[in-house]
Parts: sequence; structure tokens; C-alpha cells
Amino acid sequence: MSGSPPVIEIAGVWLPNKGAELMAHTVVDELGRRLPGARFVSTPQGNEAERRAIGIPGVVRPDRKLDLPELSRLRQLMRPVRVSHVIDISGFGYGDHWGVDKARRRAGRHVRAGRPVYLLPQAFGPFEDRALADEMRFIVAGVRFVAARDRTSRDHLLDLAPGREIRLLPDITLSLDLTRRLKAGPPFGALIANAKSSEGGIIDETGLVTLYARLAALMRASGLEPRIVLHEPIADRALSERIAAAAGLAVDDLGDARDIKAHLANARMVITGRFHGLANGLSMGVPCHAISWSHKYGELLDDFGRPDALFTGDSDDFCRRVEAELSDASRRAQEQERLCQVALAKKVELEAMWDQIAEDIQATA
Repeated sequence: MSGSPPVIEIAGVWLPNKGAELMAHTVVDELGRRLPGARFVSTPQGNEAERRAIGIPGVVRPDRKLDLPELSRLRQLMRPVRVSHVIDISGFGYGDHWGVDKARRRAGRHVRAGRPVYLLPQAFGPFEDRALADEMRFIVAGVRFVAARDRTSRDHLLDLAPGREIRLLPDITLSLDLTRRLKAGPPFGALIANAKSSEGGIIDETGLVTLYARLAALMRASGLEPRIVLHEPIADRALSERIAAAAGLAVDDLGDARDIKAHLANARMVITGRFHGLANGLSMGVPCHAISWSHKYGELLDDFGRPDALFTGDSDDFCRRVEAELSDASRRAQEQERLCQVALAKKVELEAMWDQIAEDIQATA
């Protein structure tokens, strides 16, 4: 142990993805409170001003030394500051879709260099490629911590016969405390579009626009104002604006991922194609329905006791289920209370995880 404050690289933060941004805020908040003096950094990518606003400046060089403009080049050569620990929040960066080279560049290089690596709850797999499977066995055996965010991902990791426990833990953003950012506002119905929703093969983009317009009409009929909440400022803007034009909706465009989550606290219902839109709503106790392109949506809804809130391709049936919940205010209020209790239990799980990781970082600093 060096006794020096840890320099923690947060890996896998791809901006301007708002889910990635929210995960990064969560790490900085949770570990920053537990590890006073810790420094959080990342590799350069995207808008550097956004990285610095999160608290993870993109100053990490390929050799894991920090490029610090406030220090002279001579001083940096004499006493270089290096990354001491790596927190990986890739979300979905390890699997056949990404290949073995990405796994080696991301977690594999750090394990080989002897750096403590923590693979926080995220999606994994599948690992049909033999070279990738071998690399993942090496990575999973060598990291200090690993957890899957859903049962399918845990099964993919267990299929590797890793020789260690693979924990199942919630998405880390469920623990982020936004009390100071909450603002009382009029109730509304949140519609969050995802341009990738059509990739699931059960609905095309024209069908999505029609479906969202029908859902907006159902919200209006129940006395709830529907609004488009833009979750991804680039990827989803065109689709969101198309839906807004078709249904006569306002678009709420908030720059900070934390403000998006806080905004959803005023929603009475969230219908979302974005995973972190779903996680945000459920964690705030808001009844949510999801339009999915991946298994992770259904598993998150299952975790919160809402297996029937998933769109499976039948627009008429989905609208009937949404309408039934919208028309019963008493049922919706009871569901909000139940969801808050589920979210609280998941936050307790995550608090224990953050304590464990912080203690391990202190022990290996």
C-alpha cells in the first residue's frame, strides 16, 4: 500500500450517452463520499467539457500516466501520476458483438498490468467466440470485483466456469441520490423514444411513431399531459421530434442526465424505449412500461414485479394494458408505493456494494 490517495480511472463512459453519464456521476458521488481525496479520471473521448463537468477529466494516456496541463512537462517526467485503480462501467462492452480485442484493450490490459479492476454491474456476453471466452476467463479470474446486472448476463459468465461467485446486482444508477435536484412540478406522462427500438424486429420506425401517438392520446384521455422526454440528445432527437410532430407534443430537452432522472420524479407514468429511462422511472417509484430491443428491459421489469409492462409486438394489447393502469388512479398510487419499497431494497444492496469496493480500494492503494 502506497498510502497516496487513489487515482481511479472510470472506464467505459461513452459520451454523450446519458446512461453512461449517469453511471459516471453515480461512481463519482458514491466513491467520492467514501474516499476523500480520491481523484477520478478517464480517457479522452467526446466533449472534454462534459467529462470535466462530471468530474472525470480525460487525461489518461495509453501508458496510464496522467496528462496534467497544470504541471510542467519536466515535473510530469520526474514524478508521473498514474492510474492506480480501474472502475469499469461499460454497460455493455464485453461480448461477441464487441470481440476479443476490445476486451483485451479495456479490462484485460489492466489485469495484465496488475491494476485492481472492478467490473461493476453491467451486461455481459454471449461468449461463443473461443478467443473471447478465453480472454474473459482470464479477466474474470483477475479482477477484484465482478457483478452482472441481469440473469442472462450472469448465466453467460457462469458458462465460462470462472471459478468464482458471480453476483447479481442492480444497475448502479439506482443508488444515485438526487434529493437536491428534485423540483416539484405538475404531473405529466413521460414518453421516451429510442431510435434502436426498431432493431428488436417487432416494430419498425413508422410503427413506433404511430404507437407513441396512440399512447399520448391515452394519456390525454386520462387527464394526464403527455410529454416527450429526450433521453439521448443526438441519437434519439430525430425520432422524438417526429413523434412530437405527429402527436402535438412538447419535447423536454434537459442537458444533464441527473436532471432527466429528477424530472421523471414528477411523472405519473413513464413509457420508454431507453433502458436508463426505465431504471430512472422505476427507481423513483413511477409505474413504467417499456418498448424493448433487448432482454435487459424485461429482466428489469421482472425485478420490479412488472412483467406485464413490456411491449412484445402487439400494439393493441400494449395500449389496453397502459389504458387500464391510467384509468385506475387508486391502483396507480398503490403501485407507486410498492415500487418505492422495491427501489429502496435495491439501494440497500448497492450501498453494501459501494462500501465493499471503497474498502478494497483503500486496502490496495
